[in-house]
Amino acid sequence: MSSAVVDSALKILDRFAVDDAPAASPDEQTAWAEALIGSGDPAAATKQLIAVLQAGPSPTTLPEIARRLPADRARSVLAAAIDNNRVTTAIAGRPELAGGFAHLAAGSDEAEEALLRAVLVVEEYEDRPEYGPHRERMHRVAAVVGALAEAHPGEPERLDLWASILGAADRPRLAAAAGLFAPLGLAEIDRRCGEMDAETDTAEAAPLARALAEAGRTKEALELAARLQPFVRQRALLAVAEVVTGERETTAVVAAFRACPKGGRERHQQLAHQHHLALILLGFGRVDEALTELSKMCGRPFASSAPIDLAAEIVQRLGRRPELVTDERLRAVLDALETAHLRPYELSLRIAALLHGVFVLAGPALRAELLGTRAAAFRARLVPHDPAQADIGLAAGLIEIGQVGEGAAILRAVSAAAPDRRHLVSAGHLISAAAKAGMPEHDPDLFAEVFGMVAALSAYPPPLSSAPAVLLGPAGRATAARLIDRFLPNRLPGRLTGWLAEAAARTGDFDTLGILLEKATDEPEAALIARHLAAALARHGDRSDADALAAACGLLPTPPAAG
Repeated sequence: MSSAVVDSALKILDRFAVDDAPAASPDEQTAWAEALIGSGDPAAATKQLIAVLQAGPSPTTLPEIARRLPADRARSVLAAAIDNNRVTTAIAGRPELAGGFAHLAAGSDEAEEALLRAVLVVEEYEDRPEYGPHRERMHRVAAVVGALAEAHPGEPERLDLWASILGAADRPRLAAAAGLFAPLGLAEIDRRCGEMDAETDTAEAAPLARALAEAGRTKEALELAARLQPFVRQRALLAVAEVVTGERETTAVVAAFRACPKGGRERHQQLAHQHHLALILLGFGRVDEALTELSKMCGRPFASSAPIDLAAEIVQRLGRRPELVTDERLRAVLDALETAHLRPYELSLRIAALLHGVFVLAGPALRAELLGTRAAAFRARLVPHDPAQADIGLAAGLIEIGQVGEGAAILRAVSAAAPDRRHLVSAGHLISAAAKAGMPEHDPDLFAEVFGMVAALSAYPPPLSSAPAVLLGPAGRATAARLIDRFLPNRLPGRLTGWLAEAAARTGDFDTLGILLEKATDEPEAALIARHLAAALARHGDRSDADALAAACGLLPTPPAAG
């Protein structure tokens, strides 16, 4: 790789710089460490990750990236997390981080014990069951025990070791070792962990019920579920439903769920039970019964987004199981929504994505209905909020199935009807549809027009995820980079360009990164793009250029303050 791209990037950074470059965020520094691993330099990556942990709380991605290091280096990262108190209250609301750190400890008795003892520390308010931190602590301990159990399949002798570390007060958390306990049975679980009852938390109950069913103990899984309070029981039965297959077992699960208390008479409790029952039925291939539940929900005489939420999930799941799709079933979804008590705003938030999904799955006759009477009916219901949402969804469907000209024509009509209006458009749906249809390669001019219209129509920024940008390929990303400023400006650095820059960096697309840098309008945005470029150069093997750019845009670790 020529150093010309780095020289250009450095000049652009100099154009904006007033003082030293702003420090990179912890997420950016962690991504740089990942690039260093890809470049074959685990020592530098380890140093980078330790510096991140010394500076502040761990990014969500850090443990997974550290797992790619050699075992001894991964454990040095874990030691830094423990030493800097990043495994207790610093992960509040993110118990999966504790599980991620457990994977770094796995295989070393010393590291496993050190992590367990660290997460068992009782911080402020964590000893008071009436406060949220008490539950947070339960979840982080359970996450560690569960991850360690996954790392030691077929080693039930580990249970005694972990129990001795947990002690009597935290003995119930041992139940998170679901994979090790399931072959032993429910009676042994009760003996070792204390009886599972209405106080058992979802974090332990649902995985345990699932593991019992996977081990051929469905009857015990249902017995466990029956002891739990209503919401936790529902989650446990949903977990069991994911793994049972025999007719006798599936019938028993459905019967158990129908008998499960709803938890109260509040609207959200009633709707949650109905939603979960429909998902269980759908998972067992009992689509028509799931549609009956949707129809019942739509007939309730109160406004709520629940009907369209369930309808959208049914369509998504049918998309993953095409053998269950028929036009009549898709019509049943649409018919139910046409009678649902939905406010125009609630309908507008989901209808475009739902119509997009239905259109892609539908046969020719239903597609004609959608473009005709169905679209008209939904437009009427969306007045006065945003009738164009129905057209935007159908445009995405047409584009995805390859009828790109027809889809583009609908977008032109939407643009012409209200030239200055911005819509609550999910740009990711339309961009992904264009990518799946191969528009950037097969009709680059039409893709440029469609992308420009999507950007000009959308009241939202582009997608947060880089997945649509990966689908676009290098030609599509370059076009998107040139037109990105047609989206509304956003005050957050990189909110417009980050999804493209990340995809370009991961795929070695230096052309797109160069275009984005040239279009940068301030130092924070230029620095963000330059950091992605540095990571791409490192993965490509250009370490000297990558390091020079990393130093210029604040990626290199800063030594911790003395004292």
